[in-house]
Amino acid sequence: MNRLLELSRKLPVSGSRNEQLWTLEGQRILIVDDFAQVRTMLREMLVSYGATDIVSVKNGEDALEAMSRQKPDIVLCDYNLGEGKDGQQVLEEAREHDFLPHSSIFILVTAENTLSMVMGVVEHEPDAYLTKPFTRVVLQNRLRRLQEKKTHFSAIARAIERREYFRACQLCDTAIARGDRYSFELMRIKGDALERASDHLAAEAHFRQVLEQRELPWAQLGLGRALFHQQRYAQAQEVLEQAIEMKENFVAAYDWLARVQAALGQNAQSEATLLKAVELSPKNLRRQKALGAAALSNGHLEVAEHAFKTAIREGRSSIFGSPSDYGGLAQAQIGMGSEEEAGKVLERMQRVYSDADDAAQLQMALVEGQVQGQLGNEEASRAATQKALALVENNPGALSREEAMNLAQTCFSLGDTEAGTSLVQHVVRANHEDETMLSRAREMFAQAGLAEQGESVIADERKALIKLNNDGVALAKQGQIKESVSLLLKAAQAMPDNVAINLNAAQSLLMLMRRDGANWRLLRQAQERLQRLSGAASSNERYRKLLAMAQAVEQSLDHA
Repeated sequence: MNRLLELSRKLPVSGSRNEQLWTLEGQRILIVDDFAQVRTMLREMLVSYGATDIVSVKNGEDALEAMSRQKPDIVLCDYNLGEGKDGQQVLEEAREHDFLPHSSIFILVTAENTLSMVMGVVEHEPDAYLTKPFTRVVLQNRLRRLQEKKTHFSAIARAIERREYFRACQLCDTAIARGDRYSFELMRIKGDALERASDHLAAEAHFRQVLEQRELPWAQLGLGRALFHQQRYAQAQEVLEQAIEMKENFVAAYDWLARVQAALGQNAQSEATLLKAVELSPKNLRRQKALGAAALSNGHLEVAEHAFKTAIREGRSSIFGSPSDYGGLAQAQIGMGSEEEAGKVLERMQRVYSDADDAAQLQMALVEGQVQGQLGNEEASRAATQKALALVENNPGALSREEAMNLAQTCFSLGDTEAGTSLVQHVVRANHEDETMLSRAREMFAQAGLAEQGESVIADERKALIKLNNDGVALAKQGQIKESVSLLLKAAQAMPDNVAINLNAAQSLLMLMRRDGANWRLLRQAQERLQRLSGAASSNERYRKLLAMAQAVEQSLDHA
């Protein structure tokens, strides 16, 4: 009773009894605003509801630093923060670095209401956004509702944070079965958990079931994504077009439709779809990059130039900005005959990323090597390519498949067949069952006048991979399961996208747990191997069996 009396003294006398009992005491709160007066005003509002643990900062960098030290329960972040990151970029980066648990509340505060700003905010799905000016009561009501909802989903959120996706699905099913008032929200969360678990067949079935009950755009989008991951592109295209018919400004559906069209070879349609999405919501950096790349490959150089310029501008303070944006811009300008401007773009890239880490240095070297080659500056291209190769040698997993093939192409064009061959070997090693990639490798060797050598390289790599797989399987059959796990995990780390090796590694880990007892560490490793697989594996019977085995292990650990 004394405790309640003490709390009531901190709260307004007016209002209902529920209002008087509600408190923010014990909540870790972060205020982000570049105006000191606004920070003071928000602090006073929060203190009036019992808040005592409040940190106030004036810019995005300080906000992320504060979140990295201690994950907040509530963030009130202004959209416009002056120089540097804006509120949307703070939210993006906090999620990327896992500074925001599912239980946290992130509210964007803004005085703007332009369409591009609103679309950008809604796309990134903060828990809410408030338009200035707002009253203390408005803030209180919004926080109360959000806290109630977060509390309601707390057990599911914990399961997702622990990557216990099947457990999260079970909790959703239980709540839905008892007629939970948030049933459709739970259905949405379950679909997201199935996607995170890479169980795209189950996700497809789930979203179809939701759509039988009600035509919801998010479920239509989820179904489209599930079909895309299974490489059922024609069906995905139809589904996503229906999603856009349901909701004309559904920007995420445009993004996924563009990906499907590109996969179907409909490059002109993919670019047109991205143009529509950019018109609706231009502030999405990754969308601008995708549009730039599509327009560049289609020869629409002015569109590409504008998209990459926008990406560079939006990426100045974003975690998703990269040297590749400058490379795209420079290539567009070379195509337009503006070689001098392209050279200036490279100089600007060097200034912007002068203190960059090794990953960005590698990106810069890749861009420099390719663009300088296109400009006819062979010595500069060779120097940049050698730098890229040195950086790759220290971190062989740093290159994506596409980057490795582009670097190999540059090496071949410079006459460095040894380096080019080594890079193609690396790609073949990770994709020895991907006929599309193998055809591209053969074509690259043929263009370099090494067709016969290329066939030999591809055949040797495939043989080596088959032997490695067989050795791992043989060890497991002989009862040497730990040795099998060690061999296959080492191989999977070197070839993280190889389907056969990931499947065998996951199977060996599950066999080891069946023999020696399950634990979360080994289960996480098995789940990671399964999640590394491409969406095409969703319909693979062996993949489905291993996924079911992992689910059974997760359930046994959950009930232990």
